[in-house]
Amino acid sequence: MQHLAVSIALLSCLGAAPLACQTGGSDAASPLLKNAELGDAQAQFALGRAYEDGQGFPQDDARAAEWFRKSADQGNAQAQNSLGVMYALGRGVNRDREEAMRWYKKAAKHGLDEAMYNIAIAHYNGEGAEENMSLACTWMMLAQRKGDSQAAEALKHIEEGLNQRLDRCKLDLAVLYEKGDDVPQDLPIAVELYKQIGQEPVRKGQMASVFARSAQDRLCRLYFAGEGVPQDYAEAKSWCKKSEDSFVYVVMGRMAENGVGGHKELGKAMEFYRKAAALGVPESFMEAGRLRTESGTHEDEKKAYFWYAIAAKSKYSGAAGKLQAAAAHLNDHEIAEESKRANDWFNARSTSKELKKH
Repeated sequence: MQHLAVSIALLSCLGAAPLACQTGGSDAASPLLKNAELGDAQAQFALGRAYEDGQGFPQDDARAAEWFRKSADQGNAQAQNSLGVMYALGRGVNRDREEAMRWYKKAAKHGLDEAMYNIAIAHYNGEGAEENMSLACTWMMLAQRKGDSQAAEALKHIEEGLNQRLDRCKLDLAVLYEKGDDVPQDLPIAVELYKQIGQEPVRKGQMASVFARSAQDRLCRLYFAGEGVPQDYAEAKSWCKKSEDSFVYVVMGRMAENGVGGHKELGKAMEFYRKAAALGVPESFMEAGRLRTESGTHEDEKKAYFWYAIAAKSKYSGAAGKLQAAAAHLNDHEIAEESKRANDWFNARSTSKELKKH
């Protein structure tokens, strides 16, 4: 196990200067070396640790870093974290805290709690990463959730520095779990955290915090898409209203389309999509285009092209393909006509509050 130290005097294993807190030994020398040379990533990591600790092999930081790298390049998370520590401390390699951070991030992506801890400490001390107490808090929360033995104590001191205001930390944590770019994706946990933040009590006469509203917005969209939770338009609408997000009109449009709470009303759905479009909600362009396409009439195919053209100008993902498909049903004159209308609408939207029915 390898941790970096944080400048918190009250933590027994952590001091002002970075020191590695480590445990672990090595297997018998000959089989270990043989397996490592054959390309076994776990054996390479163990051999690196043996060289680092001087157990069964002469203590040699350069050789340790070499074997950690071989294992890390094969995706071994423990080796990636250990190589990061070597870079942070300048042991066996030139000291490079940015490179250390890069290896911690790789290990954290595999879910390694020690790497998450080290990322938190890097943000806490501003070494190899932006000095940011909130991000330190977020990553330490991650480490604690993954079971790191030192994270709970470290988190107490970080929280004190934030005066126990943890809503930003929790929101960033939820986003990390939702996106899955830096840690293994876990949508149910993201939803759980968003709900904790979004249900924050609001005193009479006050508005919800910006973090609570952001969480409510994410819940609206997750329930709408059925990501991490069963798709539920009514629940999505409820969260959208709490966040006062214009996306609520897209939700209400889909509800009208599907007859949620009543009969299907396609005309009413289109009105909701137009209202969302007038407020600049990009998803509404695609929804309006889809609804027009599904009607099957040639007039609506022209209108679908109009909406997809606006979505494409807004650089909405997938809009270009939809626009091309819509163009296949129109002649050159119709394409030119709808393109001009879309350009005119797009350029005028910032000053126009009303959208002509299309």
